[in-house]
Amino acid sequence: MVDTVPFRPLRRRRMAILVAALAAVTAMACWGAYRWAEAEARAALTLNGDQRLGLYASSIRNAVGRYDYLPFLVARDHEVLDLLDAPSDQRRDAVNRRLETANAAAGSAALYVVDRKGLALASSNWADPAQSFVGHTYDFRPYFRQAVETGSGRYFGIGVTTGLPGYFLSHAVRQGEALTGVAVVKIDLETVQRDWAAGGERVLVTDENGIVFLSSHAEWKYRALRPLPDAVTARLSQTRQYDRSDLPPLGLRDGPLMENGARLVSLPISGPEANRRAFLMQELALPEFGWTIRFLSDLEPVKAQAAGAAILTAMGILLLAAAAALGWQRRQTLRLQREARVTLERRVEERTAELVTANRILRDAQEELVQAGKLAALGQMSAALAHEINQPLAAIRTFVASTRLLAERGETAMVRDNLAMIGDLAERMALLSGHLKEFARKGPARVEAVPVARAMDRALALLASRLREEEVQVDRSIPPDARVRGDAVRLEQVFVNLLRNAADAMEGSGDRRLTLTATRNAAPNGDNWEIRIRDTGTGIAEAHQFQLFDPFFTTKEVGQGLGLGLSLSYGIVRDFGGTLRAENNPEGGACFVVQLPEAQ
Repeated sequence: MVDTVPFRPLRRRRMAILVAALAAVTAMACWGAYRWAEAEARAALTLNGDQRLGLYASSIRNAVGRYDYLPFLVARDHEVLDLLDAPSDQRRDAVNRRLETANAAAGSAALYVVDRKGLALASSNWADPAQSFVGHTYDFRPYFRQAVETGSGRYFGIGVTTGLPGYFLSHAVRQGEALTGVAVVKIDLETVQRDWAAGGERVLVTDENGIVFLSSHAEWKYRALRPLPDAVTARLSQTRQYDRSDLPPLGLRDGPLMENGARLVSLPISGPEANRRAFLMQELALPEFGWTIRFLSDLEPVKAQAAGAAILTAMGILLLAAAAALGWQRRQTLRLQREARVTLERRVEERTAELVTANRILRDAQEELVQAGKLAALGQMSAALAHEINQPLAAIRTFVASTRLLAERGETAMVRDNLAMIGDLAERMALLSGHLKEFARKGPARVEAVPVARAMDRALALLASRLREEEVQVDRSIPPDARVRGDAVRLEQVFVNLLRNAADAMEGSGDRRLTLTATRNAAPNGDNWEIRIRDTGTGIAEAHQFQLFDPFFTTKEVGQGLGLGLSLSYGIVRDFGGTLRAENNPEGGACFVVQLPEAQ
């Protein structure tokens, strides 16, 4: 006793060093996994953003390209030329109706003709007095000036007459070398925005001044990415491009520029300035329009994926450490068992008078063997149990990511459904971990009324993964009123040992079936329950009939068993006042019979 005292501080220091090293390795591995997963997720996000930008650019070009021929055709129409050459009510009425028909056939927002001073002479909406362009002057509009100066023009703005936004394409009308007017088509791009909004994505289009005029989010429209200079504000007021909109700042804050050209930014989301969210912003220029498309990708899924990778890494390292600790503990237990057996034999030979002390040592050794059997069973089942737990964890991460998106869309019904599914998965994990905690509990046996069906259910739950993977069919016939005297945890250990041995015996069988029954037997000293566990394996060899319950006897290969399971089970059942025996079934396979006194 005195000799071991100086080594205790040394053992504690070694344990502290091992724990610190494990914590350091785990932290470094988690950090590396987090950064790697974050980079991978961000790269995938960038690739998706590039593809979406290309799709949005195509949708804009297609929406405009369908109408770019109209101003040219209107400028060549002979009735339009006659109206601009010599305006009259008769000619205006004919051109109005002609433009109305052409506009309806093309599906554009409006089609109209102005003279060389910018006065609208005819329009497709002539029949609506509140919306008609006829009689209004548009010489201040850039698309009119561009057509006069260069022959054609294009311009986005809010209509000063209708108050509706649109994209204007114009073409000069000439007779010979003389400019007589301008033909204009107005295109409605609201359908493009509605398609973007329906997709649930964040996309916006800005003009050369950084003003958002197309967006999947209505609250972002007609806002500037950054504060506008006074000169730009004055020019916009003169052209009335955005009519009387104040063009307040959007609140965009630039972050670092990524290596792929994307940029980290932040925006306030539906609330105060403090409620900001980080996005990955990608841009694509449309030089023919002078516009820029910007696509914002939410970074929350990236963070969640990176955190999940870090958690999985930590769990993997801790599982490996736990497996190593269990292996070390098993070797230590075997060593202690050998030493205890040698010491016991020597003391029995030398000191037969110390029978009471020897019995106490034997009882302590038995308790250690029972716990060792539990730990060995847990070690062999750890991989399957980890698989059982990882499946609900992966499902929970997927449901959390989808629930966040559904919550942002306001789909509360689907959010409630997802939360219910997450609760069911968590309950399943809690039930499995509760079985493990109860099974691994160390403590003295306590006699109580134990429901046989519940003890068998818990044993089957611990072995469910293996039985399912090996396609073992389980047939049960255990009455709910079957109660025996014993300890619930130790009875579960007996059932786990017997069920695992039965599964091992059926590894090479074509038909794998477990039959579990419980019947009440009348006896002079009180009723008892007979619990039978039948398998369809190879049965029990005749030479092994009388060795099955001996300690350290096993027919398995080295490393696959301690040879303690049946011995411990026999001792546990005997302590409860029952019996455990083994026999072969007439139709093949083995049957283990547990008889225990009935509990009132």
